[in-house]
Amino acid sequence: MSQKLLIDVEEKNKARGYGFISENGERIEAISAGKIVIPVPENERDLKIYKLFAENCDLVFCTVQTPDEFQFYPVPELSIFAVDHKGNCFGTIGGTGAVAGDDYPVGYVNRDGTYGEISDNLKEFLQLVTYYPYWREIIRYEQTEAPYDISAMEMKQTENNSQYFKHQREIAETLKLSKNPKSIELLLTNIKSTPGFVIYGSKAEAQMTNVFWEIRSFDC
Repeated sequence: MSQKLLIDVEEKNKARGYGFISENGERIEAISAGKIVIPVPENERDLKIYKLFAENCDLVFCTVQTPDEFQFYPVPELSIFAVDHKGNCFGTIGGTGAVAGDDYPVGYVNRDGTYGEISDNLKEFLQLVTYYPYWREIIRYEQTEAPYDISAMEMKQTENNSQYFKHQREIAETLKLSKNPKSIELLLTNIKSTPGFVIYGSKAEAQMTNVFWEIRSFDC
């Protein structure tokens, strides 16, 4: 039988989980927990792509944010890379993801405490927000079982942003993204599924139902 042991990345400088065998032969799965912030490198912060994401997709990539600004504790680890204008945050679950990889799903944590998985990987997430920046509205419509028209929602984006489609193309060309016709279907499947991670109010709360590998264990 396997047991889980959590390693706090907030205290152990981005420690990563792995498995090992205890003295009595029992397999123990060590996984990373907590949150880290993945900022845009300073030499890239003036790139136009980040301004386009902020204006077209309400996605502001992290620059000066710190873990202390996000008052929650995730299990497993959440690597926060962006926020929206309301302060809701987005990150890869279980490790730090890359556009070219598909190792880690993307999750969100809202200011009101709600959370969930959005996509299976970072590229899928960027395709979603680039071509369907009104994805939050779709979730609300789905939850209330209200009718909605995606074409009308798309055209509404141009009311306050006449360059919407031009900027969308720029984002797609820069990151080599293409429109995925299944983006909304994948979004709704992820939102409706049981989250692959849990958000606690604090580490102390997480410790009530999880076992942590204390920092001193690394020095034994």
